[in-house]
Amino acid sequence: MSLVTAAVTALAVGCAALPVAALPGVVGSFEPADDRPPRRAVPSGPALTAIALGLLVAVAAVIYPHTGRLPAYLYLTVVGVLLATVDLRVHRLPDRIVLPSYAVLAVLLALPTVGEEAPGRWSRAVVAGAVAWLLYGGLRLLPGAGLGRGDVKLAGLLGMAVGWLGWPAVAIWFVATTMLSGLVAMALLLLRRVSRRDPIAYGPFLLTGALIAVLCTG
Repeated sequence: MSLVTAAVTALAVGCAALPVAALPGVVGSFEPADDRPPRRAVPSGPALTAIALGLLVAVAAVIYPHTGRLPAYLYLTVVGVLLATVDLRVHRLPDRIVLPSYAVLAVLLALPTVGEEAPGRWSRAVVAGAVAWLLYGGLRLLPGAGLGRGDVKLAGLLGMAVGWLGWPAVAIWFVATTMLSGLVAMALLLLRRVSRRDPIAYGPFLLTGALIAVLCTG
């Protein structure tokens, strides 16, 4: 049985890695929302491939042997790499990627819910997504918060993913995201890489925090 599980896991990682080669082209298709030029060049194919494959393997290793969870979290890993790269480059979290992912993730999370006979997990994921959306929606209204609507929508999506794993995962995600964003922003200010008025892409912090939560609790 362990050999079968390992084979299924390896196959899932291989399938998830198939679209990775197309990521540079997809990243380059998104233009900045404002009139500024892109803040970064499109990463090379080998660099994005190495990052995505490394993260796919790490997520699969943590989730093993729960193969039913693989489709949801491997999908989110690939989408996360794409969104983080786009946000770093043009400060956008495109609706045409984030919004359909709600439906995709809801369906993919239903698979392990049924397979593990844990109906409470799916309902908790929905509640966690709504809580995250409301929380970050409220934070966006605070003066100087620097959050965009795309950040709020992404937070709802990630709240679903980590919420399925449990409320401790949600807490880890929120704390990790807050600490990472604060530390990086402080470092950039001290190094004079940005000023207090310069926008900082928040999507990568949300995604990295979710990755930490999955690696800790997956």
